[in-house]
Amino acid sequence: MKKHLYLLMLTMLIVVSSELQIPAMMPEMARSLEVSTGAIGLLVSIFALGMALGGPLIAYVLRHRPPKQALLAVVAVYAVPEMLLPVVHEYWWVAVMRLATGCLAGAAVGLSLAYAMRIAPSMEKIGEAVAIVLSGIMLGTIVGLPLSHFIAGRWNWQATFYVLGAAALAVFFICLLALPEKEAASAGDTAKDLRNLRSPRLWSRYLVSFLTIGSTYAAFSYFTPFLEEYAEFSARETTLILLAYGLCALVGNAIVGKLADKHAIGVLRVGHALLFVSMSVLAFTGKIQPLILAMVLIVGLAGVSMNPPLVTRVIEAGGNGSLVSTFHASVITLGITVGTAISAFAIDSFGGDLAVAMWTGAIFAVLATAALAFQNRRKRAPVTHQTVHGDQRVEV
Repeated sequence: MKKHLYLLMLTMLIVVSSELQIPAMMPEMARSLEVSTGAIGLLVSIFALGMALGGPLIAYVLRHRPPKQALLAVVAVYAVPEMLLPVVHEYWWVAVMRLATGCLAGAAVGLSLAYAMRIAPSMEKIGEAVAIVLSGIMLGTIVGLPLSHFIAGRWNWQATFYVLGAAALAVFFICLLALPEKEAASAGDTAKDLRNLRSPRLWSRYLVSFLTIGSTYAAFSYFTPFLEEYAEFSARETTLILLAYGLCALVGNAIVGKLADKHAIGVLRVGHALLFVSMSVLAFTGKIQPLILAMVLIVGLAGVSMNPPLVTRVIEAGGNGSLVSTFHASVITLGITVGTAISAFAIDSFGGDLAVAMWTGAIFAVLATAALAFQNRRKRAPVTHQTVHGDQRVEV
């Protein structure tokens, strides 16, 4: 079963690499399209908006399709705007294609996670299965940005879209041949999925996800200027530190994935505490480079690696349907967008002080801790899960 999970991980890697294309080549695109760097930065927000709003809509449209068919359809169509984007040399066209790609990326993330839960070895191994798939996000962070930067420098920025579009098609054909077939959700399963989405208990857990990932990205989005301008690391040292950050996130994800099923709350409490402490130290520490390096790596270990227990808690409250999973992916994307935006506003409000972004992340971590502490701990209501023994449905 693990080989199938690694294929889903590969799908996630392609999606995240696409998300990181624009940040990797902003100056080249701005010159080529004859717009400001700020206008190019807006394309990142447009992509995130597509993920947050379009992903659940696509998942809803495909709710009666078998999971393999639904995922492959999204991946195949995903390659189209990716490869069409460089065809028309106009900013408005690029914006439209990025919106379309973001919508499809959001659906791909949600459907991949739902598929992983369906093929997990057992209900007790869902967190570990999800961690394998989510490691594609960490690998995409490590590989996507430098690879796009390299391709754009070696050829041009348009080439990165052709390469990733072709990679998406390659993943489509591999998954077509290798992924196992699973039956489509029944009308009753879909109705239960929709009912679960109305649960306040589920949305309280979405809130923890929003705040946890928002905390991470409120700081991480500004690590490059923080390290170079505030901590006075060289550009080469900053590149190596960000690579080490990505590797720590990958290791943290693997460790947390092993603990997520049985110790989700405990793992989240530790993760929130580490985020608060590390970001507070980054904000206070001045320019002590060894300490800054250590804290950045701790954020890598305890930031996005919290995704597996967040997913496990959402499953407990809302089941493992594709709509619940896709909405969760959208909430996380909104956390990234809002955390980054609040940090940007705070930095401008305090005269460009980059340390303020670290305080924003620390405050988000406190709010995540509070939300987790005040959640309703009543015995959860039964929800329908899919086991891996055939497609037998059991009430848990």
